[in-house]
Amino acid sequence: MRDAESWALSPLPWALTMEKLRIVDSHSAGEPTRVVIAGGPNLQHADPKVSRQRLIEKYDHYRRAVVCEPRGSDVLVGAWLLPAADPQHACAVVFFNNVGALGMCGHGLFGVIETLRHLGRIGPGRHRFATPVGVVEAVLDRSGEAQISNVPARRTQRQIAVEVPGYGSVRGDIAWGGNWFFLSDQSPLALEMAHTEQL
Repeated sequence: MRDAESWALSPLPWALTMEKLRIVDSHSAGEPTRVVIAGGPNLQHADPKVSRQRLIEKYDHYRRAVVCEPRGSDVLVGAWLLPAADPQHACAVVFFNNVGALGMCGHGLFGVIETLRHLGRIGPGRHRFATPVGVVEAVLDRSGEAQISNVPARRTQRQIAVEVPGYGSVRGDIAWGGNWFFLSDQSPLALEMAHTEQL
């Protein structure tokens, strides 16, 4: 767990002012999450879908400043904490990565839970979080371990062929569980560390 500050340039080229964002870094079994806990633009809205859209359309330079190089990396997921419209929710949250804004992120939510626990904002028990794809529940144990119940997942297409340049056809299923996924038990290369970059 690391508390830190990050900086973002104003989007106006004639007014290069710096803004402070307060962030907390954590990891869930090695997967990093960077949680924005203060500062930056006002993304707050009763519907987290609208907050996510505001981040994409008006404040994408903040997303890039938080999770992209030189401060971030391709594997880093960001989580922007927002006040919850429903008092029964611990908070609202918008997830994002180096590509764009996300609907939900499982390891990102674990990072949010640990960040809130670290800050003393939640304790052991059941907690609800408003996300752009719906309400997600979590149970935090006294040990610090947590379990989450995501929004319902569904498979929309089965065994679709995707042509991968340089490798050929790969078959898999298209599924949704807060974000879209292509799931395949095929691999054009052996699942070995030597092939990490190509995979």
